[in-house]
Amino acid sequence: MDSFRLVFDEQRELVGEVPPVTCGLCAAPARGRLLEEGALAGSFGWDCDCGALGIHAPLYDLDELYDELLAAWGLGVDSPDVEPLAPVGASGFLFATYVDGHKLLQQLFNRARAEGALVAATQVQVVIEAPRSAGLEMTWDVLWARAPRRGE
Repeated sequence: MDSFRLVFDEQRELVGEVPPVTCGLCAAPARGRLLEEGALAGSFGWDCDCGALGIHAPLYDLDELYDELLAAWGLGVDSPDVEPLAPVGASGFLFATYVDGHKLLQQLFNRARAEGALVAATQVQVVIEAPRSAGLEMTWDVLWARAPRRGE
């Protein structure tokens, strides 16, 4: 499992580059970058020379990131099959639904495979450092896909 540190300044801006990680499809080093579009803006992505794009996507957020991931991978956008939102209490304003991240990941990958994409999931160990913070250690899920090449 790859591991790296991310350092942020007082304005919560990344200091330095996003480190490379091992591609989940070909095992070559993939270049890191901050993503800039849609709901994934500000998240972390990795581009591999094999054509794969890896994206840090917490499984508990897959219901919100599902169509954004497909679009980032160059695939047709679709909505996940999730339980409908249900009101919490009597307020009528707060909603909650259980998100089965592993089931959504399977659904997402099946959707991507239906378009001929290759997919994989890996994990990386990350230490996040910021002013007045001792460092937060986390394990991130990185979801990889490579859309079919022209003529495939």
